[in-house]
Amino acid sequence: MSHPLTGSYPSPSNDSGRIGSLVETDTFWLWLFGGYFILHVGVRLATGGALGLDEAEILLDARELSWGYGPQLPLYVWLQWLVFQITGPGLLGLSLLKNGILLATVTALYLTIRTRQNPVVAGISILSLLMLYQFSWESQRALTHTVLANLCSVLSFAVIWGLIRNPTTRGYVLLGVVMAAGGLSKYNYSIALIAILLAALSYPETRKPFLSARILLSAGLAALLMSTPMMWILNNQAIAFESVRKLDMADDGLTLMTTAQGLAELVLAALGFVALLLLVMGFLWLVHRRQATSIAADDLLRFMLRTVFWALVLMGLLVIISGTTNVKDRWLQPSLLFAGPAIVLWLSPKIRQSGIRRFSQISAGLAVLIVMGMLHHNLAGNAKRAAPFAVLTPQILEQTPPESMIVAHNWLAGNMAYLAPDRPIHSDRDMSLTGPILRVWEVGRKAPKDIDPASVVTLTAPYRFDDGEVMSLSFAPAIK
Repeated sequence: MSHPLTGSYPSPSNDSGRIGSLVETDTFWLWLFGGYFILHVGVRLATGGALGLDEAEILLDARELSWGYGPQLPLYVWLQWLVFQITGPGLLGLSLLKNGILLATVTALYLTIRTRQNPVVAGISILSLLMLYQFSWESQRALTHTVLANLCSVLSFAVIWGLIRNPTTRGYVLLGVVMAAGGLSKYNYSIALIAILLAALSYPETRKPFLSARILLSAGLAALLMSTPMMWILNNQAIAFESVRKLDMADDGLTLMTTAQGLAELVLAALGFVALLLLVMGFLWLVHRRQATSIAADDLLRFMLRTVFWALVLMGLLVIISGTTNVKDRWLQPSLLFAGPAIVLWLSPKIRQSGIRRFSQISAGLAVLIVMGMLHHNLAGNAKRAAPFAVLTPQILEQTPPESMIVAHNWLAGNMAYLAPDRPIHSDRDMSLTGPILRVWEVGRKAPKDIDPASVVTLTAPYRFDDGEVMSLSFAPAIK
């Protein structure tokens, strides 16, 4: 038998034939994806140690349910709280949730592509995500809310694609639920959602379901589900929009220079997002390209490409209107995630099966490198996850009255709360604390203003696997 990418397989009577037949099944690819993310859970648990920046923040927030959590939207924290009710607060729950969301993301995208492609084509296109380093590496190294926004973006794409194929009332209800989930995951999800809708509306063959009155059902349901958290945001705008400063918006109004700089940053960020994939696929096309053949138009591929196009247009307009000059490629994830599979689906028919095999081998090599890189990231030198909190936290607690509330930066507070869950430990962004407070900060950072310098105590300990690197924490009672 044969298919567009892998050509003909030998007879199933030999090993290579059995392997070839297995690759042609959904079961193979779904187990492959599942095994990869289970491996990452195992690596995180095996390396143990301290919490990373985002892990510490989530552990702090997920100790209780709330309608809002500072500048971050609440859905990821709610999910983490739910997982912690089963696993307890710790690395298992943190890693299971993140990798479960990542697995759900690639599975949903795979199944969407399967509506138009066979398992091999769909599976190979999903391997492209390994070459989008913001997704494959950064999502493991850090990131929480962005990981959920990616899933909601992919689910929105899948549901909208389903409505294009078969508009049902159930589909409109599902879209409303997914829109609400995305709206409660991360603010940049909205760019992805609008881009997907514009991609549908901009083509005559796909716009009809979104001109139906039933789309109001989706919008109304989403608004209803999001209403209470959005009210919290409106009532706490100073806290909720604190992260807007990351955009470096121009204070002196829009100028041609700031606009040009912002658009240049956007172009560089977008190119950087897909640079490795374009480099690999471009090289394979040059070396293994097949003679020109007639390729049938793929409506799903066109829909993906239009989504990416509209996302870039929307981001460009946002840059121009806001005057921002700071565009990070990780902010583009929910919108540009579709670019990886789209590039592979577009170029792979132009590449011989030998080139596709090389692509699979490169992808496998990258998967191994990412796992090995995570081991290094978790253990080496002064890595955040190798910080000696297990040594320093008990020493600080021994010198702290049990009734004192320990207040520190998210990373410090989260790690101390992880090791001492029964002690009152809070982030320094919590402004509602009363009673005796002990300030804790990392040496080298600016000391709190409300302390007596004469009362400062400093403790030092080496990092887990490098005695040449040390961590120093200072603490002192806050002056009332």
